Amino acid sequence: MNLEFLSDYDLLGIAETQDTSTIKSAYRKIIKEVHPDVATGGDSFTNHLRFIQVTKAYERLMVSLSKDRKRPVGTIRRQSSKEPGIVQHKDPAYAYYKTAMNYFRKIHPSYWRIDVSRALTKPSPIREEELAAIQNRTRALLGLLPRAYYYFSIVVHEYPESVWTEDARDKMHQIEDRTALYERIVISFTEHAKIVPRVNRMF
Repeated sequence: MNLEFLSDYDLLGIAETQDTSTIKSAYRKIIKEVHPDVATGGDSFTNHLRFIQVTKAYERLMVSLSKDRKRPVGTIRRQSSKEPGIVQHKDPAYAYYKTAMNYFRKIHPSYWRIDVSRALTKPSPIREEELAAIQNRTRALLGLLPRAYYYFSIVVHEYPESVWTEDARDKMHQIEDRTALYERIVISFTEHAKIVPRVNRMF
């Protein structure tokens, strides 16, 4: 399904409404579906791309319905986090933020020794093994993107008054930018898979 041409309401799977609680419920339902640890349909990177699109749709709708509000839109949750892997802290917003940062620190190509420019070049027969190593490292890195984005999104949308919210929002934008770069690399892998056998037959 091409998400590019869907309306914000379509992305959230709901009819047009002015009811913010309906929009929030739809967004939270999708979050559960694309959670990196529980999603069953599609690969984690595809789910991540969908999550980004749905998050942007949710934010646009909430802003458009809340133009007269002075504070960011969201519902503050007061209970402590009980999710596995969450860093425990007396401030639940910080717990999610800290967990997201643990993933975020590892999503730069330099951490995985990935040369992005070489990953995007066409392969040659003698570089096939090197290319496979780059692909494996990139796939491992891609597994961290949804997790960092997921936990930052909780801070932004569930704890809008937290001192960590603005930085979490900035980190989400950085992840969106990096996702676009990594998507090009993933697409290049598909092209490599077509090219390498054809090149090898020439030698």
